[in-house]
Amino acid sequence: MKTLFILNSDFGVEGTVGSRILPLAKELLKNKELIILCRNFKEELTNKYNIKKVVPFGSIIMKILYGITIFSFQKFKSNKIKNKIFEFFLIRKLKKIDLSQIDMIHSWDFLPRTYEILKNKNPKIKIIQDVAMAFLNIIKNIKDKEKLFKYDRLESPNYLKDAFRYIDIFVAPSEFVKKSLINEGIEENKIVIVPFGVDINKFKPINKDLNGKFKVAFSGNVNNRKGIPYLIEAWKELNLENAELNIYGRIYPEVRKYLKNTKKYNINLYGFIDLTQELPKNHVYVFPSLLEGSAKSIYEALACGLPVITTFNSGSIIRDDEEGFIVPIQNTGALKEKILFFYNNRNKIKEFGERARRLAEEYTWKRYGKEVNKLYRLVLK
Repeated sequence: MKTLFILNSDFGVEGTVGSRILPLAKELLKNKELIILCRNFKEELTNKYNIKKVVPFGSIIMKILYGITIFSFQKFKSNKIKNKIFEFFLIRKLKKIDLSQIDMIHSWDFLPRTYEILKNKNPKIKIIQDVAMAFLNIIKNIKDKEKLFKYDRLESPNYLKDAFRYIDIFVAPSEFVKKSLINEGIEENKIVIVPFGVDINKFKPINKDLNGKFKVAFSGNVNNRKGIPYLIEAWKELNLENAELNIYGRIYPEVRKYLKNTKKYNINLYGFIDLTQELPKNHVYVFPSLLEGSAKSIYEALACGLPVITTFNSGSIIRDDEEGFIVPIQNTGALKEKILFFYNNRNKIKEFGERARRLAEEYTWKRYGKEVNKLYRLVLK
């Protein structure tokens, strides 16, 4: 089986989509041929993998576009432009590959022109599409959507829909993503769920005082989509004694207005920090997201032995009242209730936390690689 990986990201580089593709490649290389077409890659991997860089100065260009979106013009949506730039150079790179010898494509971006060329050159080729994030159709009925997602179109852009007709299998990390794909008209039998993983050797529990200062954590992009307004409101209304809320991640301009009087309410803003060291110091992890695929930060919190309070929309693997609690989105009251549960029942932190760690141990990146490779074999039967 000869396989082509296509990703507009940095293969094998920590903190990128390319980091979770590494376990797939490791598993695939055991008895198959693999070509990786990507934006950039970790240099030491060139001895093991057949990697080809697609876009000249690709990482720099993509980071500039991403930065413009976050810090300057939120109306400016860079994904479509990034895909067009990548696809322009990708098509030229594909001309140098004998596509008649390729059995399967695994792509991490929606690239309709590329898929059309691939299918025309080799009609037998199978295209597997990774869908890491739920489509916006799934939040059409949430309240205040115009304010929370004012720069986002809830209708999927045409280039995504154009790509759908060429794709044989969609790989989704959660039921939440699967539901959004079905909303787009994708047949259920073309969707396979494979949850993400976590490095359980990097993220580990530590011994801590359960009766001392009560510490609640959030990590990730600090913005509307992650439900930050509701978490801050819940925390301020609780106003717990001897307790702190630790927020790790980039703060977006849209939520700065909620982060006033942080000292008064014992809210600590850390920005980027080594989460392997900091996350385990907390007692509980809260992630009230409105829209995800399957939030990797939750896997990390579970591996650190933290009970998790989250939403169905986070795409989490947790089971309600087992490793934590699943609460409705945009529900400040439910967040307060579950935070207060752990604040008043410190013995439950240990009980839920032990189950959390056991669950994380079932979801390693090695398991992820094996599960996706099983899918490859099924697709090509």
